[in-house]
Amino acid sequence: MKSMWKKKEDGDISRKEYDDWWAQKKGYENYIEYKKEWRHETGRNQDMSENKDCAQYLGIHISEKYLSKIWDNVIRMPNGNRGYDFICGKGFKVDVKSACLSMVSTNYRDYYGWRYLINKNKVADYFLLLAYDNRKDLNPLHIWLIKGDEIINKKNLNNRDILMIFNSSTSLYKYKVYERIDKLDNLKECCENLKT
Repeated sequence: MKSMWKKKEDGDISRKEYDDWWAQKKGYENYIEYKKEWRHETGRNQDMSENKDCAQYLGIHISEKYLSKIWDNVIRMPNGNRGYDFICGKGFKVDVKSACLSMVSTNYRDYYGWRYLINKNKVADYFLLLAYDNRKDLNPLHIWLIKGDEIINKKNLNNRDILMIFNSSTSLYKYKVYERIDKLDNLKECCENLKT
C-alpha cells in the first residue's frame, strides 16, 4: 500500500488532499485551520476579534456575532457562507453588510455616507445594512432592513453591485421606511459592551 507522500508524488492525490490529511493527523480539521493557528501562535497574524484594522473585524466579529443578541431565533451561518449570513426566525436568508461613515464618490461629487457591496446577490431574501460612525468608536447610527427585490433608484437591490446611502437629510429620508430604530438601541448596547 502506498504512503500518502508517495500518492502525492505520483499524482494520485492533490497537494491540498495531502496537506489536509497531514493536518488531520495532527488533530486539525484541515490544513487551513492548522496554518491559521500557526500564524496566530507565531505572531504573524492576530485573530480578527483582536485586530480592529482587519477588514473582517467590523463585518464578522462585530456585526454578525452580535446579531443573535438583537434578533430572536436566528441561525448563524459559518464564516464564508455564500450569499447570506443568517436565517431569521421566519426562515428568511439575511445578508449582513456593515459600513462606517466615510467619503463616497459619485460621478458628480463627493459625499459622506455609507457604501455597501451587494455584488448582485440574489441568494439573500433581505439585506441588513448597519451604519457606524467610524472604526475606532463603533457607534451604530442606523440599521436598515431591505428586501432583496426591493426597487431602489429604479433597480432591484439584489441586482446592484454597490448601494450608497448618503448622510444627507434627503437620502436618509428616502431610506427611513427601511430603518429599524427598534433594533438600534440593542446594537448600541452590544457595541458598548465590547468597549468595556
